[in-house]
Amino acid sequence: MPLRPAVFLDRDGTLHRELERAPRALAELEFVPGLDGALRELASAGYVLVVVTNQSAVASGEVSVAELDALNLALRERFPIAACYVCPHHPERGAPPYVRTCACRKPSSGMLALACAELGLDPTRSWIVGDARRDLEAGLALGTRAILVRTGKGERERASLPAELAARVTVVEDVVAAARAVLAQGK
Repeated sequence: MPLRPAVFLDRDGTLHRELERAPRALAELEFVPGLDGALRELASAGYVLVVVTNQSAVASGEVSVAELDALNLALRERFPIAACYVCPHHPERGAPPYVRTCACRKPSSGMLALACAELGLDPTRSWIVGDARRDLEAGLALGTRAILVRTGKGERERASLPAELAARVTVVEDVVAAARAVLAQGK
């Protein structure tokens, strides 16, 4: 079976407004207007939608694994998201077993590589969409194309991107505009 294209999506600041604290339930999230339609268009065009998110709030004890799992399940039930991959670690803060250096925390591409292996995805036909440099670097390291959204930390991050990285990134207003860019540029 041929490998499929994907759109890897950061969560906080990309799919929804970033909060002061880590969310525990779907009802706490204020999604980008038009998100549902944009994700449905991507899925209809044959893209596998995968959330890849650093969630060090687990390491710090702010959110439990059960709460995070329930939130991710609710995301998958509401939107056409195939899977959610989470890095619960932080290299310096938190409690064992979550305080450690790992290969899954973005900007490492471990979550994306695992998703590719488990879901049969082709990173070279895929995209990463996020609001932070670490999102872009995780995708680009694996061979995806990259889109930086101006929501969340995006506008601030855009201003500090080194020229060589900025040259490899498409910058758009939000995840809805990112979906349009992906659909226009294709697999």
